[in-house]
Amino acid sequence: MQTRPWGFIVCLFLGGVATLTAADNVQQVLGRMDKAASDFKSMTAQVNWTTHTEVLNEDDKETGTVTMKKVLPGEVQGLVDFTSPDRKTITFEKRKFQEYLPKMKTVQVFDLEKHGEQLDKFLMIGFGTSGMELAKDYDVSMLGTANVSGQPSIHLQLMPKAPDARQYVQKLELWIPEQGDPYPLQEKIFEPSGDYRRVTYSDLKINPPLQPDALQLKLPPGVKIEYPGK
Repeated sequence: MQTRPWGFIVCLFLGGVATLTAADNVQQVLGRMDKAASDFKSMTAQVNWTTHTEVLNEDDKETGTVTMKKVLPGEVQGLVDFTSPDRKTITFEKRKFQEYLPKMKTVQVFDLEKHGEQLDKFLMIGFGTSGMELAKDYDVSMLGTANVSGQPSIHLQLMPKAPDARQYVQKLELWIPEQGDPYPLQEKIFEPSGDYRRVTYSDLKINPPLQPDALQLKLPPGVKIEYPGK
């Protein structure tokens, strides 16, 4: 399965109280995000990644680890290292997406500069995004509560406001723990085609120390570089 560049990541949080309305709950989520955003510097986690292809009604499932850090206000750098069923590594930095396929000894490089600010916003959601920024870019509503990986969570829906954003993402669904830090347990990203990606996080660590090369591709000699679409 080939991972498509617009697959990555989102989220937020709330401590639920039964007597509050859904609107009150959403406002609490945004407030928690405002407090957490300024403290976020980096994260690591285990991930289970499901890619659903609507026309085939098929799911591709992958597992691995993700590492991400904020390098500038409004900009993140990240690496996803998939270990099953096939090894591959994905990095994103400064709107450049790279996919290393060890079996093919190939790195595919995608330039996403034309997507500009929209890409930056999708990558930042849930990890360094303030509630104020989220409310500006999305219509946020509460869908209910759920249990994710044994943890009670708030189920939220985000609808992009900008027409440019809706070309790539129809909506986002986020599952946020009822207690603790405002970071996602699970997220689901829907494309206009009906395809979606679901990412479930575990063993999440916020602001862990990272080695200087933690987000760099480590390539053996002889790897071929390709630029699809050029």
